[in-house]
Amino acid sequence: MILVRPASRGDIAAVSALLARTWHDTYDAILGADSVAAITREWHAPDRLADELGRPGHAFLVVEAAGALAGTASVTDHGEGIVSLDRLYVAPEAQGQGIGRALFSAAVRAFPEASVIRLEVEEKNARACRFYEKRGLSVTGHRADCGGCGNAIVYEGRGVAALRGGLVLRPVRDGDAQDLFGLLSLCFAEYPGCFVDPHGDLPDLVHPARSFADKGGAYWVVEDPAGRVGACVGVDFPAAGTAELHRLYVRSDLRGSGLGRRLVDHVEAHAAALGARRVTLWSDTRFTNAHRLYERLGYRRAGETRALGDISNSSEFFFEKPLV
Repeated sequence: MILVRPASRGDIAAVSALLARTWHDTYDAILGADSVAAITREWHAPDRLADELGRPGHAFLVVEAAGALAGTASVTDHGEGIVSLDRLYVAPEAQGQGIGRALFSAAVRAFPEASVIRLEVEEKNARACRFYEKRGLSVTGHRADCGGCGNAIVYEGRGVAALRGGLVLRPVRDGDAQDLFGLLSLCFAEYPGCFVDPHGDLPDLVHPARSFADKGGAYWVVEDPAGRVGACVGVDFPAAGTAELHRLYVRSDLRGSGLGRRLVDHVEAHAAALGARRVTLWSDTRFTNAHRLYERLGYRRAGETRALGDISNSSEFFFEKPLV
């Protein structure tokens, strides 16, 4: 399974190294190794890459394969329905596995209101030209001296919704509420006596982006190839040094490929970057599959339980895991 996610500060060094290695593999024969080294030292310096994190109107994406960073992409929203793909590279050893397609799809989906995507490719980079032409993009012009690294072909794709596909992890939007209630309804239906009560038991999901932002947390969803929410996870910080994982749900057809583990890993990395020393969570006593996942990932069930007094008559176990 290929899952594209937003880059974090902890990815910067690996992204910089990947870009340098991939640029040498791609461009040494075109531009010369010395020129490539100079360009990548400037363009892909860790400080410069770190400046992209959290930039308004910008998405900085990465994908992992076999536990290592395998590719990255960068896309910018220019307004009026136009986005530019500023960067998309896959590690040489990971090429030919669909990672480039997944990154391109995620870049297209980063700004759902966009209808046009534009990008530039060095004219001698034949493999990249073939890749974008297979995605349905057309040549619209040429540009001389593209950033000091040769001449570029300008590509454009229109009707970008048709270019979407793959699994994409992204921050939740308030407009995802209906999909989230549908996801939870599917998951709860697997357990007799579990029901979804949006306003009584799940008020934070009525406006999920706002709810988690208001308490200093974060919430992510995984979009399937049809653009539907197929998984989710959230985190907040109830005490200094403590992160609490919330609402990890994965639709049944997306299970069995490690997606749940990757979502927990994502929360842990986010929490550690913000100074958390442990992660806690509460899980319904009936969710035995989830309990096994948490225990495999190093979470220990403590003796504490709590009753929620909700429509499902839920009781929950308490789990915790140290991060340091």
